Amino acid sequence: MLSRFEAISTVLYVCLGGLFATTVALSTDTKSDGNAVNAGGKTLNDVISEDPEFTDVIENITVPAGRNVKLACSVKNLGSYKVAWMHFEQSAILTVHNHVITRNPRISVTHDKHDKHRTWFLHINNVQEEDRGRYMCQINTVTAKTQYGFVKVVVPPNIDDALTSSDIIVREGDNVTLRCKAKGSPEPTIKWKRDDGNKLVINKSLEVPELETDSLELEKISRLHMGAYLCIASNGVPPSVSKRIKVSVDFSPMVWIPHQLVGTPMGFNITLECFIEANPTSLNYWTRENDQMIIESPKYTLLAAMMWIACLLFVLICAVSTAQKSEANSNTRLLNNLLSYVVEDASACGNYFEYACGKYAERHINDPFSEITQMLDHKVNKNLVQLMEELYQRYQLQGLIKSSVEAKTLRFYMTCRNASLNTRSAEHYLRLAPPDEDLTWPQLTPRAAAWPKHQFKWIKTLGYLHRFGLSNVLINVIITPNFQNSSEFLLDLSMPSFEGESQHLNILMETIATLRAMKVPSKSVLTLARKIKGFEFALRILVEDDDDDESQLMSVHQLENATGHDWQMFFELIVGHRISPYFRLQVQNLHYFTALKQLMDSSDAQVVASYIMTRFVIYILEDSMDDRDPVECIKDMRRGLNLASTLIYEERFLAPATLHQYTEDVKELFDQLRRQFLLQIDQNSLGLTNKQKRMVARKAQDVVLNIGNMPRSRDHRSFVSQYYDGLVFPSADLDYGREHLKLLEFRTRKEMAQLHQTVLSAKEFFFMPDPNTAMSSSPYYLMRQNVIIVPYGLLQEPFFVSDSHDVFKYSLLGFVLAHELMHSVDTTGLLFDSRGNAHETGTEIISSPRFKAGLVCMNRIKTQYIDERIADIAGLDLAYSTYLRNARNRNYADFTKISLEQIFFLNLAQFFCGDGDTTNFVDHDDDEMRLQQMLQGFAPFHKSFGCLKSSSYHDKCQLW
Repeated sequence: MLSRFEAISTVLYVCLGGLFATTVALSTDTKSDGNAVNAGGKTLNDVISEDPEFTDVIENITVPAGRNVKLACSVKNLGSYKVAWMHFEQSAILTVHNHVITRNPRISVTHDKHDKHRTWFLHINNVQEEDRGRYMCQINTVTAKTQYGFVKVVVPPNIDDALTSSDIIVREGDNVTLRCKAKGSPEPTIKWKRDDGNKLVINKSLEVPELETDSLELEKISRLHMGAYLCIASNGVPPSVSKRIKVSVDFSPMVWIPHQLVGTPMGFNITLECFIEANPTSLNYWTRENDQMIIESPKYTLLAAMMWIACLLFVLICAVSTAQKSEANSNTRLLNNLLSYVVEDASACGNYFEYACGKYAERHINDPFSEITQMLDHKVNKNLVQLMEELYQRYQLQGLIKSSVEAKTLRFYMTCRNASLNTRSAEHYLRLAPPDEDLTWPQLTPRAAAWPKHQFKWIKTLGYLHRFGLSNVLINVIITPNFQNSSEFLLDLSMPSFEGESQHLNILMETIATLRAMKVPSKSVLTLARKIKGFEFALRILVEDDDDDESQLMSVHQLENATGHDWQMFFELIVGHRISPYFRLQVQNLHYFTALKQLMDSSDAQVVASYIMTRFVIYILEDSMDDRDPVECIKDMRRGLNLASTLIYEERFLAPATLHQYTEDVKELFDQLRRQFLLQIDQNSLGLTNKQKRMVARKAQDVVLNIGNMPRSRDHRSFVSQYYDGLVFPSADLDYGREHLKLLEFRTRKEMAQLHQTVLSAKEFFFMPDPNTAMSSSPYYLMRQNVIIVPYGLLQEPFFVSDSHDVFKYSLLGFVLAHELMHSVDTTGLLFDSRGNAHETGTEIISSPRFKAGLVCMNRIKTQYIDERIADIAGLDLAYSTYLRNARNRNYADFTKISLEQIFFLNLAQFFCGDGDTTNFVDHDDDEMRLQQMLQGFAPFHKSFGCLKSSSYHDKCQLW
């Protein structure tokens, strides 16, 4: 993003006036080069007969945060000119013509081609507070024409718990200040009142029903002040919010005896009364004149003791009653939740997604998530925000041991929240991570000196930057189990892939903006952007020309002889120590690396350095959340300190007894699914040979379920503490970029350490996930390890409730576990045996006639993700058949009159309900298609909703 609007206007005006028409073409055609730009502007004036004009003003809009906004810019006589949208205050180009320039996924552009005056609509989804400001619509006439509209974002109040008082205990007579801070737009006002409706006693002479102030000061507090106080924040944007703060006042016991002298005839009973007021509750007893304590006996009855016993009995009765109601309440909550998404007048048989999920968007219109796993993630994140606040208070009161897991997580979280924005800049990162020990990046070289390009060694720079996890730039290096022996880890070398937004340069305008952020001089930024895009185009040609993806084991010495690159130095930088020339590698795409030598020898060193630098910055920006919001910083913490985050979440929010119960419940459910699958294998619908059946059954039997991604045989705290023992954050100033790079380097070191470790047993196993997986609550199957990871975040309502009816457990968690189990026997999983080694028997199964017929059936509606469709369809069949065989209460439910079969499919749909954009789905079809394909021809579903066969009806596809 450019630093000032004037700079953007200059670049945009150059592009609009002379270069712009073909810049857009370049952005959509990766094979275009810079020469096309010069050709584009020559006929611009020839095709425009009249100057374009705006036909209407852009309306100013006031919108609550979380809603969607559409700004309209109407133009006539546009001809060959282009329309661009910009955010004025942020100096950001958003869209140009039909193309979205910004990386903000919430921005899109459309236009009405059939309108007499063509209207260009700027769409901003899920509006955030930072979206407020002026939006400029510009036409690239010789003198650019512009007009503005203003978006005012109003945000409901939100109390900042970190800056707001919590429950307190004070001594009587002390002065007390209760603080309350809230965020919102407009700025919220704070009002205080007592929860019980009594007046606020400010001091001896002032009592008021309520008081408007951020800080409520109570002078010489007494027991009369004790109670709950409400801090209420409002700003005219509903809803107002409040926080309840309990004030407890400690005071010494006060004794009151109503009758100091009591008389009674001999032989009669008498009652002595003594009233005591104290906080906390005092220890009370009676004595005689000789100080001998009176105890309960036939002669003395202590009513306080009798009353306590009565209370205890009452409490026990209440506890039993509450336990009996708990299950009914959880079932009712779960049912009401899924019914709240149902569109009653829609057809379950026609469009089940619309029927079961039609009200999801309306129900969650103001929520920061778009589907159920994001909801679970959000709950985890909010809990961890609370925990960070608790740790910070503990740190202020008594400090934290610097080497503790808590201290390290809190340090990174506070750095994310409070470090200067300058420490997040691209320039700052590049100064912290130069291309070589005695070399700077070209644009950071002192002005008086020329950049010493002869010192630049591209392969050495890649080795240095790999310390921070940079890969897939010119060279792709990963650590992977040996294809033939999964107990051995090897470095796998292959050519780069350009799939994925962060795996290549962006369109020209975004590349220019990135170079400007890295302080490349304005006069050379356009030329350099074109050169590095041309260099990447040449790389793409090399990749397209190499179709050799066969792996082969080679030594470093053999690889150097075959390609001419200095691989010895490169891999020594990666692993962090000297290696033998006979160090073994797993190598693919040998032809590419041979051709790469010729390309690198003929390329300008400064262009290559700038390309690597730009890709490094794109990678760094992708690896952080780029926001100081508490939840975003928690996501950052989970990405970089995953095991530590998991441990402190477990210890704070999952009591040992609760975690044990949840673990046993999930294991029992998974074991039932596995037994049912073994029965299906034995029934042999695929007509497998005995050898093939044994291979599949053995693999299913050996699948390991890991809950929480923690080693089962180790004490979790000691394991995590030892794991992070080598990670030290300096106690100096807060520097986000420095700490971020330190975490990346630590993560890479841990990955490289696998090269020298033996394979972990099932009880010792834990997984080092990629950053996006680390901050997600979605379960996943590890193919080479034959392990299913179930994050703790999954064990939350509404996904999992331990005491709920079995129909809820099998239809949601049961389906998800079955889905992951089916990945062990999809078209990729079958290639490996239970130990993760390549196995020809799996290839035989995939090639068998019935398996191939099943695949053809499942691909009737074309999909790029056949393995996911296998897991969906076979997973549903397995979950439902396991429910029918094992559910303890599948024929009875006292919480509803809806059939349990319908509840099964309604609850299943929850996993797919959502309102996210279809472009957000990665490696899966969109959720509506997935749900429809799963239920197509599934007889129990059609029977439960009374669906009749139609012309579009297809029989269920069968694999297992």
